[in-house]
Amino acid sequence: MDSVARNFDLTMLYAAYDAFRRDAARLEAAAGSASALGRVANGWPLFTSHWQLQDRAEKNALWTVMYAKDADAPGRVGVVLDAMASQALRVVPLIDGLDASLEHRDRAAFARYARDLRASVEALLDFKESNVLPLIQETLTPFEWGTFDVEFRRELGMRGLGVFLPWLLDGAPGGTRRAVLRLLPPPIRLCYRARWRPRYLRRGGLAAPAF
Repeated sequence: MDSVARNFDLTMLYAAYDAFRRDAARLEAAAGSASALGRVANGWPLFTSHWQLQDRAEKNALWTVMYAKDADAPGRVGVVLDAMASQALRVVPLIDGLDASLEHRDRAAFARYARDLRASVEALLDFKESNVLPLIQETLTPFEWGTFDVEFRRELGMRGLGVFLPWLLDGAPGGTRRAVLRLLPPPIRLCYRARWRPRYLRRGGLAAPAF
């Protein structure tokens, strides 16, 4: 396994993880208020669709490649990735539970699942940032890291980018927002400011069915 440390720009990964933390926190906070819950629950499909897309892209272009590189090594990378996968599995039934509680308008169940989802999401993402992302710098070549960006963009598509980008930057600190936008070509930045973000803000006012 190549152990030469690189310095890939992980800005988008960190920004995505912060967006997932933000949504999980909003869901938990909204559980006590029917009006707040209606607004926040409207964004729940964005969380689930982007969570699944992120998971697929990471598995296909990052974790699978890193597992393969570890095949003839002592196994440190594989151990860390196995631990991450175990934590990720805990999130799946919580997402399903939240879906069911929203469908059945069960506020008590929603509150329980929202609390547990936030804890599990934060634990998983903290683990990734502390233990997994540093291994990307150690194990992947520049080409392999670039493949992840290609895979993610392929999964997302241009239409999906118009939804993903304003969701990603919703409430993000100024430094994060500037860092993310610097990675994008000027036409995309223009679309974000002139079309995508205003549309996202308009749709954010739509109310989901209240409990």
